[in-house]
Amino acid sequence: MSAKFLDEPARVAFGRAVEAIEATSAVEVVISFRQRSSRYLHANVIVGALAAFAGLATMLFSNAAFGLVAILFDPFILGILVGVAIELAPGIKRLLTPHRLRHFHVTRGARSAFVERGVHNTTGRSGLLVYLSWLEQDVALVPDGGLAASLDATELTSMEDQLTAAMGAGGEAVAKVLAGLATRFHQAMPRAEGDVNELPDAIDEASS
Repeated sequence: MSAKFLDEPARVAFGRAVEAIEATSAVEVVISFRQRSSRYLHANVIVGALAAFAGLATMLFSNAAFGLVAILFDPFILGILVGVAIELAPGIKRLLTPHRLRHFHVTRGARSAFVERGVHNTTGRSGLLVYLSWLEQDVALVPDGGLAASLDATELTSMEDQLTAAMGAGGEAVAKVLAGLATRFHQAMPRAEGDVNELPDAIDEASS
């Protein structure tokens, strides 16, 4: 469950990761957590339709007798109920959505959060949004212009892959991977004398 992913040990670990990065580099880290980055209603439709067809087939080929009204309405009622119930099964939504589409929505959500949270407002354009989307089990990084100029796009993708790979092990595991990137961020943008913390360190959470 998402609550377990972002439990108290995980929150503490993310706080330490942010401190580790900002203590040695000019990078300003903002952590954003979302339950999901899209509704993926196609999964509800697919599973609901399969349930309706299965119900209809059962009624048509069963030895038991069913009335015409039941045959006409019951399979569709079943399909609707099952489709709604898919909201409680994020794993099915993830399974029925190609990775490319999931990552597209995560990346779009990350860019939106980057602007909403004002990560672009740092003096040295050194902001970094770490966007965690739980349903998709995916992480996106959005660096501001100053930091992006010091990081190769391939390297940024590699960082995202490392963080995403740790999602299944929980928030604390992701935070430890993030903390391990502190050295690279120091190399990209060393902390200068007089650097101040310009962005809030609290985890950004929003209902979705």
